[in-house]
Amino acid sequence: MEMQLKKLWPLVGAMCVSLFGSAFADTYQYNGSSQSSGSMQQSGQGTYQRGSYREITPNAGPRVAHGADVFITADFIWWKAVQEGTEYAFTGVKVGDNLPAFQSASKGKVKSVGDDWAPGFKVGLGLNLSHDGWDLYSQYTWLRPSNSNSLSSDNGVIANTFALGGDGPLVFANSAKANWDLHFNVIDLELGRNFYVSQFLTMRPFIGLKGTWQDTDLKAYFTGNSFELEGNPSVPVSGPYVMHQHYDVWGVGVRGGLNVSWYMSKCWSFYGDFAWTTLWTNYHDLIRHDNLEDTATGISTRVVNLDNDNHYTAKYIGELELGLRWEIWFYDDNYHFAVQAGWEQQVWLNWGRFVELVDEATQDLSLQGLNLKFRFDF
Repeated sequence: MEMQLKKLWPLVGAMCVSLFGSAFADTYQYNGSSQSSGSMQQSGQGTYQRGSYREITPNAGPRVAHGADVFITADFIWWKAVQEGTEYAFTGVKVGDNLPAFQSASKGKVKSVGDDWAPGFKVGLGLNLSHDGWDLYSQYTWLRPSNSNSLSSDNGVIANTFALGGDGPLVFANSAKANWDLHFNVIDLELGRNFYVSQFLTMRPFIGLKGTWQDTDLKAYFTGNSFELEGNPSVPVSGPYVMHQHYDVWGVGVRGGLNVSWYMSKCWSFYGDFAWTTLWTNYHDLIRHDNLEDTATGISTRVVNLDNDNHYTAKYIGELELGLRWEIWFYDDNYHFAVQAGWEQQVWLNWGRFVELVDEATQDLSLQGLNLKFRFDF
């Protein structure tokens, strides 16, 4: 047995020499070109250096052939803004002598504002950088949703849902109306790179910043022959009982995401965009003022008077958009034009802050709707 193993050693040695010899052959491939070992020994470039160029993920552009690599964008948006937690009144309440004894209250309903379709716009400015196909892009979003409605009751009982808690003023009236306004301003700054994953699939990961400043205003008016405040005798004034809530907020944070495009042809593609933001925010001018007014005497009594100081916290924002794009290159590929239509959704988690008598309530702000974008590279 030992003699047989000794006979195998020359064969093993020959195989090792063959393997190592092929690895250090006189001529080999490097970065797509053939170079001799002698020349590599002279240049000292026998191993890959970080400074040398290797295109692993080709730049997908748009790449403009000549001129400055600048592009502009303009969006028309038609979004539905929904601010949760804006229920201001409800019916279906049995109180005092408004209903006969032993008769159940009729089926009621809850009324809210903070739900409106509104037009807006986005404008953007970008620069295609010469370094490895990266681009820098900034975009501003403007939206001004507003919603008003009213509620009345046949049995004359409407309750104010914003006054929660056992000892707080729970207002009962004959009719109510409310108005909600939102001033929505956002700036996004992105640094990204668009590249080919396959012949018909491109991706653009990006990282950047998001900044916002917003103004939210909510007013509710309650009228009736007399008002009953929970825990107190009925107040014989016609009102109105006016509830006003307001807050301003600004924030800045880190934003990152991914843009994906799947091409059916040179000009047509489906796209999907995703982004996530962690936003450091400051709520200020957070107030709630409730006044009970008497139109006959002109006397106004401040029933609730709450003003909060600055409040700092971190918030989270999710964004998603899907759509169809058409694009074209023209004038010897010196210029690029694209138009796309998509559906975008945003969720600002726990964004709204409304003062209740027991605690502050945080509710989501949701935005969704049509995006019609135009882009021009020159």
